[in-house]
Amino acid sequence: MSYSRIARFYKLIEQVTIGRALLDARLAHLNRLAQGAPIQHALLIGEGNGSFLLPFAQRFPETEITVVDESATMLQVARSRLQAAGVNTGRIEFRQADMTTELLPEAHYDLIVTLFFFDNFNETTVRQLVPVIERASAPVAQWLLSDFQIPASGWRRVRAKVWLTVLYAFFRCVAAIPARCVPPTEAIVEGAGFKPVARQTFCGEMLYSTLYVSNQGEVSSS
Repeated sequence: MSYSRIARFYKLIEQVTIGRALLDARLAHLNRLAQGAPIQHALLIGEGNGSFLLPFAQRFPETEITVVDESATMLQVARSRLQAAGVNTGRIEFRQADMTTELLPEAHYDLIVTLFFFDNFNETTVRQLVPVIERASAPVAQWLLSDFQIPASGWRRVRAKVWLTVLYAFFRCVAAIPARCVPPTEAIVEGAGFKPVARQTFCGEMLYSTLYVSNQGEVSSS
């Protein structure tokens, strides 16, 4: 799997397909995070071109951020966006890595961010990845998850099925992603010991954004 071929055009691809809703889903809980406990170490997995990283880094100037992506070109695009915006990247580690084999420090990150990442993988791989990521989370941690879903019924379900069929076919062709359908990521994350505290849907319920806290402790969100 590699997004390097389309890294420099990825923003345009988003704009002509799903559009603004993708960014809205990414940023849905940014204010809630800012109102909560200070975030010391954030892990952004599959961040891509920096659509979330830039506003997050601007909003949390003291947070140490680790960005993991399999595409060196995507990381370069993300870094360039931050530099163009005048963001100091000295506290941000850009790490090219395959998460299916990457080793992470244990109990380190108090924020995990996976935005439109797990939809690249089949359910078996997601079930392997989530426990690895969970072990990297601090005892008191938050997990921000955004992804695609198929609504339960009605025209929105039909619309989502059509869109996702097209999108999966496209990204299997241009990025060689292994997945063919959306995995049940929310249930898997909850099974790993995280509970949802806020959830929003977008684009006719085809996108969702959920904020979780670990069951090992409470994170203030007042």
